[in-house]
Amino acid sequence: MSRFVVLASVFALAVGTVGCGNSQGQSNSLVDVGPSAVSSTSSGTGALATLGKGGRNAGGGGSTSGGGGTISLVLLNSTDGLAHFGQKITFNVSTSATQYPWVTVRCSQNGVEVYNMSNAIFATSLNEIFTLGPAPNWTGGDADCTARLENWDSYYKNGSITGITSMSFHVYP
Repeated sequence: MSRFVVLASVFALAVGTVGCGNSQGQSNSLVDVGPSAVSSTSSGTGALATLGKGGRNAGGGGSTSGGGGTISLVLLNSTDGLAHFGQKITFNVSTSATQYPWVTVRCSQNGVEVYNMSNAIFATSLNEIFTLGPAPNWTGGDADCTARLENWDSYYKNGSITGITSMSFHVYP
């Protein structure tokens, strides 16, 4: 096992609970978790797919910051198809850039960052779940968030993290 995988596993263990995934080289996801997904591709297209009741916009819309992958928001235990403060989320990701993709979520209120969390999103990662608050600087209210799909393969060697693509979404109170 490479040192990066060990480092990534230790980091993921430190920040949360065990997540799920599937085999390497495939899209990583959680199954049967919620009614809506908002996706963004490296071509700049954003789309809302409704998987169950609801059909309301999940606050998404996508934008890109690189090529070679897709990312889509998965709302866990959503009753209305919207991301809310305190809700758990994860992401479906697909990329050929790395076998070990990560997602970093940053949220801000009135231009001030109130949330910043990174999780590994691959088959052997230990935590694929993000909780949208509370956080030390985010005790309530709505926020504008960006999720960035990242390649951390060079992080252990030189501290470099490469952005693959990103998407934006809104968190409601």
